[in-house]
Amino acid sequence: MKTYVQNQVKPFRMIGNIYYVGTDKFSCHMIDTGEGLILIDTGAEENAPMIVDSLSQLGYDVADVKYIVHSHGHFDHSHATAEIVRLSGAKTWLHKDDVQYLKGLFVPDHYTEHGDVLTLGNTRIEFIHAPGHTLGTVAFFFDVEENGVTYRAGMFGGAGVNQLKKGFLRRYGLSYFLRDMFFKTLEMLKNYQVDVPLGNHPYHTHTLKKAALAETAETNPFIDPQWWAPFMDKLGAKLREVLKEEAKEKFVNYAHRGASQYAPENTIMAFDLGLSMGANGIETDIQLTKDGVPVLFHDNTLARMTGKEGSVADYTYEELRWFWVEKGILRDRIPTLQAFLERYADKDITFALELKTPGTYKAVADAVRSFGIRLKTVVTSFNYEELLALRAYAPELSAGYLTKTTDEEILENMRRDGIDELCPKAEEITAEKVDAWHEMGFNVRAWGVADTALMERAYTAGVNGMTVNFPDELTALTKEN
Repeated sequence: MKTYVQNQVKPFRMIGNIYYVGTDKFSCHMIDTGEGLILIDTGAEENAPMIVDSLSQLGYDVADVKYIVHSHGHFDHSHATAEIVRLSGAKTWLHKDDVQYLKGLFVPDHYTEHGDVLTLGNTRIEFIHAPGHTLGTVAFFFDVEENGVTYRAGMFGGAGVNQLKKGFLRRYGLSYFLRDMFFKTLEMLKNYQVDVPLGNHPYHTHTLKKAALAETAETNPFIDPQWWAPFMDKLGAKLREVLKEEAKEKFVNYAHRGASQYAPENTIMAFDLGLSMGANGIETDIQLTKDGVPVLFHDNTLARMTGKEGSVADYTYEELRWFWVEKGILRDRIPTLQAFLERYADKDITFALELKTPGTYKAVADAVRSFGIRLKTVVTSFNYEELLALRAYAPELSAGYLTKTTDEEILENMRRDGIDELCPKAEEITAEKVDAWHEMGFNVRAWGVADTALMERAYTAGVNGMTVNFPDELTALTKEN
């Protein structure tokens, strides 16, 4: 867990009955309802004594806290709650999808649902499910009165976009589709009128700067009715920029069946050559032998690459291992998936493992688990049913659908089934389509790159990766750009 250096700040009244009792990094807002206090978020565990002290400075007792509501479950918004509950007996609210982040520190008294309302004293808080930052993120809206005028206060509980980067999502086993949820949440929230924006981190709404201005300003700087909708647009633009930068910085040059333009495909010779040419990924095909051994081979029949009759499934591995895979004067043996991973699993490369025949998913998933390469592997197939079987057997693995055409039905099915890598044919790709696919939450990898012109077009469009037979030429292109 990342460590933050925090500083307690002098607590202050923002507007009406809303007070700030958080730190310079993590927000905690207090509402004095006249019949008890409500806290919005609490921060990390070490924040608890700071909040207690801040309440005391304002003349309140922690025992007056009746409810603690949470914008989401991340540690910097919820982990101080357990201690404050111990001191106050307050009831806690959190969306059920975010309980996983609590680490057992407390059990929520109420699981927040879209449209919930909490009423205490003079305050009525409306809860809106606003997923994206996490599955269980919520937004808050309530009225506050200042000098006889009623204003609408609002907080979007998950305004950060760094948690939607590919590395973060993969590391914590989260879906790329949180990005799609985030964009949809922003469009929804823009329809709300907010006069007093609250930040779930103080920097989001410049809380501490406004507090300093409030000491001398004639009008309350926390009243800013023009801020809300533009902020949602700003967040959307920021995430779009993150996705574009990520596609370039984390781009994967997959050696397609190895450097298959120059060496016998799906062989150790081809894989080694591809890596020597600058590839940072390997794409390969997996089939099962007659005795169930997963091996790397593409075609349904052996004839083109080995000159032998039949298919991989017609032979035991002991029989198959003596066949030569040839390209011109070069030849090499058919490797097993086990031997392949023993050679490459510890290297800093990404794997695209294609399921070529039905029933292969289990052996591939078991191998990925055994070698601990989940974070750098996507399992792909043209066979959608095989991907569904993979998702049921190993839901933690990233899955990619290889498709010759892309339409709304395909995309909707993929989102429904959690297949988060879209692998369209390169000739179908445009920059506009890639942008749209990224916003839907898909990682995008191009295949069928027949020549360097098509390669350059797909790369310029912003795809996340590409499988090519000539990784040396793709390496040269990426270095130029």
